[in-house]
Amino acid sequence: MNKNILVEVKNLKTYFDTDDGLVKAVDNVCFNVKRDETVGFVGESGCGKSMTALSIMSLLPQPRGKIFGGTINYNADGNVIDITSLDPRAKEIRSIRGNDIAMIFQEPMTSLNPVYTVGEQIMESIRLHQKVSKKDAREKAIEMLKHVRISAPEKRIDEYPHELSGGMRQRIMIAIALSCEPKLLIADEPTTALDVTIEAQILNLMRELQDKFKMSIMIITHDLGVIGEMTDRVIVMYTGKIVEEASTDDIFYNPKHPYTQGLLRSIPILGQKKRLIPIEGSVPNLLCLPAGCYFAPRCPCAKDICRVKEPPNFMITEEHYCKCWLYDDVEEVTH
Repeated sequence: MNKNILVEVKNLKTYFDTDDGLVKAVDNVCFNVKRDETVGFVGESGCGKSMTALSIMSLLPQPRGKIFGGTINYNADGNVIDITSLDPRAKEIRSIRGNDIAMIFQEPMTSLNPVYTVGEQIMESIRLHQKVSKKDAREKAIEMLKHVRISAPEKRIDEYPHELSGGMRQRIMIAIALSCEPKLLIADEPTTALDVTIEAQILNLMRELQDKFKMSIMIITHDLGVIGEMTDRVIVMYTGKIVEEASTDDIFYNPKHPYTQGLLRSIPILGQKKRLIPIEGSVPNLLCLPAGCYFAPRCPCAKDICRVKEPPNFMITEEHYCKCWLYDDVEEVTH
């Protein structure tokens, strides 16, 4: 495994065994996250973005969720650990989760415990992973509140989540995630329900903290504006599969997959008066997926082969991959 790669996901299959059948939430997904890199995951709701993140964290909903195949290799300073081989309740994964790999969850009000002060919740994470006294943990918690730009941290540390605004609760979530200085931060919709001013502050804060702690970031969002501002590379997901992967510039200025092009056409542009063009139809039920390419029923460029045979991954350039039959004249790759 390349020492510059922090996390390498290979052929990941995360399925849910439901009463109605097997739901393939993440199906044969491959990607990597390099050190000090920011990777964005985009796609409609239900396409597998959050389930990919929860698979890496080994936090799948139990007992239905399970990894049926593939590997998630975490490169812990040369010592490669396959997260899929560890019991989700075992000491080994708990030493990685929250310490080396941390996550900011989508909704801070439901992620924070309402009966504990925010300081107690930050301190819990610190004391769980670091052998420090309660006094030292409190000092570290106050320091983290300063890092995330919360005013009067000595006072705020003893307040409860309901006493804080949405933006401040999101900063608390970031403080908890960064309290042990992780190597990888997974941010699942970190700016949901925030106004544009607070959103800009949170994104600027994440960039500053990334530089300070030298960490990699996986950012999951529906907001392509956030993707364009924050990321180095973008992974586009649809029905549990990666359909396109490229640098952020390539995704915005040279998108190849019709789905990616559709997502970009639906972005409002300041000063542009023409109507947005939505993607027709909706994401198919994962229990009743169509034959061939799953996007074919909604695709304006679909060919006959698209409806009968799933496309492989085609390499457009050395760092640009697209899962679409429109590019069957270029090299096919296993990545």
